[in-house]
Amino acid sequence: MKRLLIWSIIATGISSIPVQLINIREFLTQFHGNEITISMVLFCWLLLTGIGSLVAKRIRRTSLSLYAVLCAVISLWPLLQLIIIRAFRDLAFIHGVSPGFYGIFFYIFTTTAPYCLLIGFILPYALGVIRGLDRAFTSGDLYIKDNIGDILGGLLFTFVLVTWVKPFKSIAITSCLLIVLSLWILWVHRRYVVMALVIGPAVIFLAYSLNHEFELSTLLGQYGTIVRYQESPYGRIIVTKEGPQRTLWESGIPFYTEKNIINSEEKVHYALSQRDRVEGVLLVSGGLGETLDEVYKYNPKYVDYVELDPYMTDAAEELGFIRKYPGLTILNTDGRMFMRGGTKRYDAIIIDLPDPDTFQINRFYTEEFYSLCKALLNKEGVLSFGLEYSPNYISEVRRRKLSIIYNTARRHFQNVLIVPGNRAYYLCRDGALWEDIPSRLRLRGIQTSYVEGFYYGNVTRERMRKIRENLAPGQATNRDFEPRVMNIVFKEWFSKHGTSPRGLVLVLGALTLLYAFFMKREEYVLFSTGLVTMGIEMLVIFTFQVIYGYVYLKIGAIITAFLLGLLPGAIAGNIYKGEKTTSLALSEVLLLVLLFLFFLWINYVRGIPAPFLFLAYCFVFSFFCGLQFPTATAIIGEEKSPAAGCLAADMAGAALGTLVTGCLLVPFWGIKRAVIFLMLMKLSSIVALFFMGPGRGR
Repeated sequence: MKRLLIWSIIATGISSIPVQLINIREFLTQFHGNEITISMVLFCWLLLTGIGSLVAKRIRRTSLSLYAVLCAVISLWPLLQLIIIRAFRDLAFIHGVSPGFYGIFFYIFTTTAPYCLLIGFILPYALGVIRGLDRAFTSGDLYIKDNIGDILGGLLFTFVLVTWVKPFKSIAITSCLLIVLSLWILWVHRRYVVMALVIGPAVIFLAYSLNHEFELSTLLGQYGTIVRYQESPYGRIIVTKEGPQRTLWESGIPFYTEKNIINSEEKVHYALSQRDRVEGVLLVSGGLGETLDEVYKYNPKYVDYVELDPYMTDAAEELGFIRKYPGLTILNTDGRMFMRGGTKRYDAIIIDLPDPDTFQINRFYTEEFYSLCKALLNKEGVLSFGLEYSPNYISEVRRRKLSIIYNTARRHFQNVLIVPGNRAYYLCRDGALWEDIPSRLRLRGIQTSYVEGFYYGNVTRERMRKIRENLAPGQATNRDFEPRVMNIVFKEWFSKHGTSPRGLVLVLGALTLLYAFFMKREEYVLFSTGLVTMGIEMLVIFTFQVIYGYVYLKIGAIITAFLLGLLPGAIAGNIYKGEKTTSLALSEVLLLVLLFLFFLWINYVRGIPAPFLFLAYCFVFSFFCGLQFPTATAIIGEEKSPAAGCLAADMAGAALGTLVTGCLLVPFWGIKRAVIFLMLMKLSSIVALFFMGPGRGR
């Protein structure tokens, strides 16, 4: 029986990590989210899990039958949870309207609460059940078994499920082992009636989770008539049809709509008309539909079209959204990664990406990126990109956003002209820039449907003057590691809904102080370690993404490296028989040193480290984090049942670190100051370790 219980702990980890990752993607597609949405999901997940562990701390008597039923519920609930997330979105919010920060936060909190509370509750409860059979089984043993399951679940999802299997089937695959083990425990324990009650829901669960048509039906409320549905490692690709018009969606955002001639003509002709001759063009995203038709009116010798997701370009080619031309090369890679190693030179670089509302997209609007563009452009070549704006009213937040991007581009180009079309199109060049686009097109003998007839009516002198007057030369520039635009995006998100982040900061601060007051010394150490671990994990992913681009499997490798480091660290902490307090203090100092090394690299090292060094750093950092849990519980003493309190402190700290780093530190302060905050947090736990009494509350 003990072996079955241990395997059930491992199976819980195998199931819970993929469920977490699937839910993150689901919320991103539901709310067109950015990394702030990811931070909210992880915060809610970790906080609720920690609360579940605290609840388990109050349970003195355990039941093997109840434990088996809870395992069954944990294995079956994720399917219902995913259906609820999809179905209740339009009941909670107006269809088509983007909710505010607090609306999304509470939706995530309520829809994930049942599962997360159960996951947090089940681990300390499992320890109580196992210790009823074997008193030698410790909190450190529990931590190790849980880590094994988490690692297996992370590897399974990152390298298998995300590429080959859709969400419902992924849930079925990762839940099967836990379903079997829960039924097996009930069989061995001779709880045949309870076992029969579990079998029915399990059969229904498998029938619906493996039914492709049923999964597709749960998406109809968001998308309407779906003619193609595919999951890729980079996002969800859906093609819908409304009348004769088809729309391609990428992760919940309409990526391309047929017959959108206005967008195609503006992004192409505003830029290419500036050149007397066009031989080479680099198009970063946005090459679907009429775009390439318009580009080839200039008879270029070669066009390189860079699009990250090969699944998207394959689908677009099959549906006729991309037409083949001589000299056209489609490159499925990250745009910045391609440009960093590029040897070709171009007469024009056209960036057709959304506004820099995510850290991923922000990389294409920074000083470092414009430097890359300048290096790839021929003499007097043109760089073009667009930002959303309203021609009749420019808010203060939008004004600052436009100004920061303008000032950033001006650091590398002598002339920057903003053309107020349907978007604010930036034309960047060292040579002259012409405002009268139609006359340039007539000079070249190029026919257009929209620009020729409507340009003068929309791009008026008054609008050109107004947008120039609204630019603020004193605004800071946008950099990779100091993303000033993300600060504006965050403020803009709140201002649209008449809210402020101050309330969230005050509530979190008050609750953290209250919780810290009742912590034991060792629990506070784990709390701070959880905070800095999730904080540095997000910063490592962010810096890796800035340098190398969003290469999904490599970012998955970073997350897996953090999980892998926890396991040997926990084993080392469990078997070490020396002075535990000294071991804990040494791990604290080493974590502080690792944070300081990261700070030195961000500030002073100009070279680009190999990807392996990122993974090695993650592994070493998480090794010392993993070492702390069994060490702290051993200091407190197993007779005091420390697992629940320590798990809760670890989870609460991790939750706070995720939200604070992703939603406050990086957007407002930048990555450098974020590292300083994490260093101060770890320094506070070192002080607590040396000056507070062992195992005593505050």
